[in-house]
Amino acid sequence: MHRALQIQEILSIIFGHLCPSRVREDARDLAALARTCCAFKGPALDVLWTEFYCDLSALARCLPEACHRSYSRPSVFYYAIKSYNFYRSLTQNEWDILRSYTRRIRSLIIEDDILGIGWDSLISLLKPPTGEPLFSNLRRLHFQYTTVTRRLLLLPLPSLESLSIQLNDQRSVEGSLKSFAEISPSLRELNIRPRYYRKIDMDRIDPTFICHWRNLHSVLCFQIPLDVLTLVYLSRMPALTSLGFRLRSNLPDEISPSDSPLIFSNLKRLVSSSELLDPISQLLSQIRLPVVMEVSLSVESRPSRQDLSSFLTGVQTSGNLHIIQALSLDQPHHFDRTYPPADKPVLGLEDLQPFMTFSNLRCICLDIEWKVDLADSELLTLVSTWPHLEALLINAVWGWNTQGGITPNGLLQLLQTCPSLTAIALVVDTRGYTDIPPLPANLGLTWPRLSDIDVLDSFIEEKSVPAIAAFFAGLAPSSKFRFRYWDSGRMPRMNQDIYKYHWTYVFEQIKVAIH
Repeated sequence: MHRALQIQEILSIIFGHLCPSRVREDARDLAALARTCCAFKGPALDVLWTEFYCDLSALARCLPEACHRSYSRPSVFYYAIKSYNFYRSLTQNEWDILRSYTRRIRSLIIEDDILGIGWDSLISLLKPPTGEPLFSNLRRLHFQYTTVTRRLLLLPLPSLESLSIQLNDQRSVEGSLKSFAEISPSLRELNIRPRYYRKIDMDRIDPTFICHWRNLHSVLCFQIPLDVLTLVYLSRMPALTSLGFRLRSNLPDEISPSDSPLIFSNLKRLVSSSELLDPISQLLSQIRLPVVMEVSLSVESRPSRQDLSSFLTGVQTSGNLHIIQALSLDQPHHFDRTYPPADKPVLGLEDLQPFMTFSNLRCICLDIEWKVDLADSELLTLVSTWPHLEALLINAVWGWNTQGGITPNGLLQLLQTCPSLTAIALVVDTRGYTDIPPLPANLGLTWPRLSDIDVLDSFIEEKSVPAIAAFFAGLAPSSKFRFRYWDSGRMPRMNQDIYKYHWTYVFEQIKVAIH
């Protein structure tokens, strides 16, 4: 055997390329290599067991059949689920076999309400004879929290750094996590969210369980309302770099003058949601974010013009204007309403000018229940202070409800001003644009990073279709380019189906030009 193949690091890299996706066929090849010789066994098993998916039944299958029995139980799927139970105590040799595999596991991901081993067997795994935790090197745990899988939080995981939970059931989750913090104190990343199809009352969850960890770097509990005690505790955690939570409307009033302003000395990303924008603005005036780079906020109710102004003032007060790179304000869309009523505010340049004080913006995303009135001059003025802008997304969901927007020539100027743009969501004013333009590449203009253009609810007439198709086809840099437009269901106005047909033709022409 070549000497290079006796170096563990080289073998680990080679075997990692042999099994990049952990699919069954690749795993079989790697398992065969593990059985080839002693030199291959360790690195091959390390790759096979580093990421552990589905359930824990594989642990039982590694042991002699004399120590366990399998049984099937019904499930919500079309097939029965096989699980295992130990019917006697494991011998020291069997514990050694088990540990030879579990010590290699770095990531454990369980997507379903399945453990793969019975409750009594799991309890036995909690108490190995030597006292050393079974999963001594586990770094990441991701699972659905249910009445079955919540037992995973009984496992002592001294090396665990990342915990991600999808809640199917919030009952006793606080108590489970408080106890878990005592046996797994090294946690750095905590991510808790409800299962996407489940309605979980997150307001009932007591957030003080977070205070049982002392070295958190990231806390993303987007739908859990924090209380003032937990918020103050997190502000004093110097390692915290990411924070996501739901804001209760009365939280800013509960912050005592002695604690204000709360200084998050190392926080780089802040994500929060609230029913109204005003409490968010109040909180921003009571905290300091000296190194924050991303502020992403979501509100359920339409903000007023005064709310928007107060919000921007709050961001300016709390953060460093020259460090913030991404600002996002989003209002979730109601599917029974597509356009803001006529009496809603109209977003103009005067409303967006405060954004221009953030000189280093790379991403701006604004999506609220307003109409939009921005043309070439306003948009070019807006982006003039952001030469490194990468994403400009304005009302991508709520739409503009206007016949105006940026003209194709204005869009070219905007791309020249911000050559790093990768994503744009703007209404394009196609009126009177009928002459086939020269390709931008023929003019020496290219934007290789541009990958996503959304023209939203733009109007388009039949006579403009060939010219507009040629224009956007000239912008498309590669096959990864995505061009999007609203379908007729979101354009409740005259000729909506015709507009959709015209934009579909434009899209087809872009695909032809790319390929």
